Amino acid sequence: MCTVVNEREVMVCDVSRDRVRTLLDERVGDAALVETVHGHGTRFTCVDVERLADFQSSVGEALAWEDDRFATA
Repeated sequence: MCTVVNEREVMVCDVSRDRVRTLLDERVGDAALVETVHGHGTRFTCVDVERLADFQSSVGEALAWEDDRFATA
């Protein structure tokens, strides 16, 4: 289960973690912070608001979301 925490942060389960990390590394590089939260998955945080749209679209693509889940955060 992946959970949008807010417009800049998403918690990703271990199953999807590598896909999200790969796309974020390719598209936003060091604008995304990655942190393992034991027992909860991996937290991906956009640390550069100028790259926020790229961060959100990359996460959505990696997780195959058909809607903009950040819009409701």
